[in-house]
Amino acid sequence: MESEAPQSASVEPNDRIAIISLYAGAGGLDLGFHLEGFDAVIAIDNNQAAVDSYNLNDPKHVAQVGDLSKLKDEEIIALVRNACGERIPRGVIGGPPCQGVSSSNVHKKDHDKRKKALLRYARIVKALTDVFKLDFFVFENVVGLKSKKHRRYFRKIVKALEEAGFSLFEQELDAKDFDVAQKRRRVFIVGINRKLFPEILFTFPEASENKKTVRSVIGDLPAPVFFQRSFTSEDIPHHRNHWAMNPRSPKFTTPGNGTGRSFRKLDWDEPSATVAYGHREMHIHPTGTRRVSVYEGMLLQGFPPDYELAGNFSEQVNQVSNAVPPTLAGAIAKAIRKTLYERLANIQNKLLSWFDQNGRSFPWRETSDPYKVLLAEKLLQQTAVNTQVMSAYKLITKRHPTIKHLAKAKAKELAPVIRPLGFAYRAKELPLLAKAVIKKSAGEIPKDLNSLLSLPGVGDYAARAVLSFAHNCDVPIVDTNVARLLHRVFGIDGPLPANPARSKRLINIAARLIPAGRSREFNLAALDLCASICTARRPKCFRCPIQKQCDTGQAMLGANGSS
Repeated sequence: MESEAPQSASVEPNDRIAIISLYAGAGGLDLGFHLEGFDAVIAIDNNQAAVDSYNLNDPKHVAQVGDLSKLKDEEIIALVRNACGERIPRGVIGGPPCQGVSSSNVHKKDHDKRKKALLRYARIVKALTDVFKLDFFVFENVVGLKSKKHRRYFRKIVKALEEAGFSLFEQELDAKDFDVAQKRRRVFIVGINRKLFPEILFTFPEASENKKTVRSVIGDLPAPVFFQRSFTSEDIPHHRNHWAMNPRSPKFTTPGNGTGRSFRKLDWDEPSATVAYGHREMHIHPTGTRRVSVYEGMLLQGFPPDYELAGNFSEQVNQVSNAVPPTLAGAIAKAIRKTLYERLANIQNKLLSWFDQNGRSFPWRETSDPYKVLLAEKLLQQTAVNTQVMSAYKLITKRHPTIKHLAKAKAKELAPVIRPLGFAYRAKELPLLAKAVIKKSAGEIPKDLNSLLSLPGVGDYAARAVLSFAHNCDVPIVDTNVARLLHRVFGIDGPLPANPARSKRLINIAARLIPAGRSREFNLAALDLCASICTARRPKCFRCPIQKQCDTGQAMLGANGSS
C-alpha cells in the first residue's frame, strides 16, 4: 500500500513553495525559482566554494556540502526532513554534472564516471517522491546528452524518471531567448506527478522579445583589476568578483592572432558565446585587450549585479561556467507555478466564494463540538441528508448531550430513532463507540487519524470529517461525490474506486486543494457543490464556479463554442 502523503495546506498565490535543490552549485537555478515564489529548504552540492557562494547570497544558509554519489537515499531523506521542519517540499530541481556528455569535453570516455550523476539524480527523485509525494521535478543538462553517442543513456534516465511516477515534458531552451546576453542551449525535463496531477500538460515558457547583447550587460563597467595571488575580495573595487587574468599572450597585442577555441572574442552587439570556461580561459573582452572578468561572466549568465561568488579565482570561474542562468530558471519556475499552483489557488478561491453565498445549513454545521460532529457523521453514513436525519440528530443530542451520556444509552432506546434512517445496527454501535472514547481517551474525541480509526464503527471518511469539521485540521475528505468531482476536475480516467475514502491517490490529490486553515469550509463547499451542481447525472456545468478550472467543464465550454 502506498504511504500517505504528508498532510499540508495547499498553495495560495502569495505563498512560498518549498523545494529541494540537488547539485545546487552557486545557486543560479535556485535564484530563478526563488524570484518566482519558491524557496529551497535545502541545497546540496559537493563543492565547498559553491556552497559558500550560495550561502553568501542566502540569508537562510540552506546550502550544505554533500556528495550525492556517496550519500545513501535514507541519508538524503534524513537531511531533507531535518532541513524542512514543518514545511513540506513540493519539488526537486537540479542540474547534475554534465562533463561526461558535454560536447565541449574533447576527452570523453565511453564509461566516464561523471555520467553516473545524471542517473543518480533520477533515482534520488524517486526516493524523495516515495516519501514526500513531490509535485514536480526539474532536470537541466547539456544538449549533448541527447546526441547519438549518449542516446541510450538518455533513454535510461528518462525511463527512471517515468518510473518515479512522473509525466515528462522535455524541451531544448536557449538562454538568449530569456533575457540573458548569452547563447546557451540546454535540455530541460520537467516532471509532473501523474498520480497527483493526472492529465495535466506542462507548457514550457515562450521566448522573450527582449534580446540582450554583451554591450547592454557589461558595456558600462569600469575595467577590472588583474589577478594577483595576494588579493582578497576587499582589494577588488567595484565588485568582489570583478577581476581577470593578466593578458600576457601576444594574441592580445598582435592583430589577427585572436583565433581558436580558447581565444574566442565577444561581439559588443551580439549575445555572448556559451559561458563555459576552462583552465581560466574565459572569453576575450570585445576590446580584444583582455579576457572578461569573473563578474562580467556572472552578468552574462544573468546573475543580478549584487550577487557574489566565494572561493579563489579558479573556483569562481568554475562556478560561473556551471551555473544555470537565473532568468531562464525563473521562466520555467513561473510556468510550473502557473500550471500547478495558480489553478489550485483559483479552485480554492472560487469555490470558497461560492460557498459563502450557497452553503447549506444543518444543525451539525453550527457546532464545532467533536462529539456532535462525530454523531452526525455516524447518522449520515450511507444515508443522504434529509429531515429524518436532522430529527434523529436533534433528538439524540437533546437526550444525550455529551459522549458520557451516550455511553449510558441503551440500544433499544436508540433503535426507534435510528430505524427510519436504515442500517439499524447503528443503534448498537453508538453506545459502543461512546464507551470506547471514554475508555481510550477519557471521553475526549481524538485529534489524530489513527486514534479515530481505532474506534468501533469509525471509518476513513468519518475520521477525516471529525478532524476537518471539529478540530480544523488541514485534511481532505473524500466520499463518492468528492471522488466524482476530482475525477471531473482533473480528467482522471477510469471508474471511481470502490471505497474512495481509502483511495490514497484521491486523498493525495484532494490534500493539494486544501487551503491553509480553511479545511472545514473548503471540504463543506466541495460536498455542497456535489449536491447541487456537480451531480452524478446531468451536472450543471454552466452554473459551476470552477468550470474554467475543470477539465470536464473546459470540454463542455469547447463543445459549445464558448470562450
